[in-house]
Amino acid sequence: MRNVQRMFSFLVETEGQTVNKKFDLDKNVKIVHGIMLSSNRKSLLFHRGSQRVEISGEEIIPENFESCLFMTGISVAPNQKYKTLGEDEDGKQHDQGVLAGNGEVKIQYKDTPSPDADFAPYQVNIYLQCEMK
Repeated sequence: MRNVQRMFSFLVETEGQTVNKKFDLDKNVKIVHGIMLSSNRKSLLFHRGSQRVEISGEEIIPENFESCLFMTGISVAPNQKYKTLGEDEDGKQHDQGVLAGNGEVKIQYKDTPSPDADFAPYQVNIYLQCEMK
C-alpha cells in the first residue's frame, strides 16, 4: 500500500453562493485517511466558508462544518496538516480512515457573509490523503 494526496478545486464566484461538486477518486484508492482545505484567499475561506462532505454516500463532515477547522498554518509540520478521518463504534477518532467505496466525493460548500472578510471571488482547494491498493 502507498499513500498519495489528491487535490480537487472549485471557484466561489458570488457572495453567499452554495457550490455543490462531485469528484471521483482514482479507482485504486482504497481508504481516505485525511482531509485539508486551502484557498488562494485564505482569509475568505477561514471567515466565510463551511461545508458538508460525503465519500461514497457516507457523510464524513456534517453540513455547516466550519472551514477554519480544516486549515493549518506554516508552523504545522507537513505530515501533521491533515484532519484525520474515521471513528470507532464509540465515536472516538482513530486514524483508520474511511473506505473509498465507489470513489465518489461530494462537497457542498457555502460562502456566508462575514464582517471580518469582504467578498471577492476565490478558489477552494480540498486535499485528501489517500491509501492506494
